[in-house]
Amino acid sequence: MDFSNKWANSEEAKIHYLQSTNYNKLLTPLVYVPGALNYAEQSTDLLRELEPRGIISMSLRGRGNSESPASGYSFEHHVKDIHSVILQSKVREYCLMSYSMGVPYSIKFASSHSDIKGLIICDYPAKYPAIPKAWSERILSRSYIKKEMKHVVEGIQKESKPIDLYGELSTINVPVLIIKGGTEGSLLKDSEAERYRENLQNVEVVELMDSGHELWEPNKDDFLQIIKGFLRKLDSFH
Repeated sequence: MDFSNKWANSEEAKIHYLQSTNYNKLLTPLVYVPGALNYAEQSTDLLRELEPRGIISMSLRGRGNSESPASGYSFEHHVKDIHSVILQSKVREYCLMSYSMGVPYSIKFASSHSDIKGLIICDYPAKYPAIPKAWSERILSRSYIKKEMKHVVEGIQKESKPIDLYGELSTINVPVLIIKGGTEGSLLKDSEAERYRENLQNVEVVELMDSGHELWEPNKDDFLQIIKGFLRKLDSFH
């Protein structure tokens, strides 16, 4: 599977995304939103396993090859980034998949857009945190973080505020797959998974007993088979 580089305008930032060039148009496309500081290219090897399905993988503002404005890293700005990629790519009847901190952005987007066909939530609750300063300090202390990322990391932290999204789940009427880890490393606890069950109309929760937050470890095939099975179900809906 080959990917082409694409760009979308999200107010003050150009958002970079990768879009597969050769795919089966009869299959439900997948749009992927990474977590925290992850970016589009990091997931391409895993996403290639879903070939011949159409794939879009994006880098939110300040990540990867997307532009890094001086400010504008709030929850709402990130949701607009997703919207800009959807508009620019012209993708239709797609499944939106998100991981970690990308989950709350995707839930907010899905709750107000009816053109999605399904939603995959990977190991994160339906809420956005008020990120402590200790988080940005810990991230910036890592040797592999480039100094050009400093204002991005600090902006994400300073512009964060607690947002509970469980009340918005009732507006999502498409099938939803939730994948959580089964070890202490999981960021989606049993109580939060139960809240998903209580508030979503059509939901399946799958627990990977041996996985933590990185759901594809130690059994990548198990993780992929769960996603493939869900996508095949969406393919059957016309």
